Amino acid sequence: MAHDHDHKDPNHACGCGHDEDHADEIEVVELEDENGEKEEFAILEEVDFEDRHFAIMAPLAEVQAYSEAGEEAEGDSNLTIEIFEVKGDDFSILEDEAFAQRLLAHLDELSAKLEEEEGK
Repeated sequence: MAHDHDHKDPNHACGCGHDEDHADEIEVVELEDENGEKEEFAILEEVDFEDRHFAIMAPLAEVQAYSEAGEEAEGDSNLTIEIFEVKGDDFSILEDEAFAQRLLAHLDELSAKLEEEEGK
């Protein structure tokens, strides 16, 4: 099963050198908000939906705090989830609330299916 986009893309210069440090860690992107403030986001999930490609992200600091809290915090995950549409190297935040709801519902269905598969 060929994966069509490899994250070790040499053109993807994010300059944070995260590949060497911890290869199995979450992928991190640094985004600039409208005030020019840089914020690091961790990519939780990537998904193709309605012929568009999306990254489901949360602020890196929150994800790290959540990871450190360990499995027992599982039920109480209140990460600030942001959905970004990915076009090449551009991440743009998904402003369409109705679309975001459909996308999240789609993800819920996917994870429910996965759990069913695993439960067999």
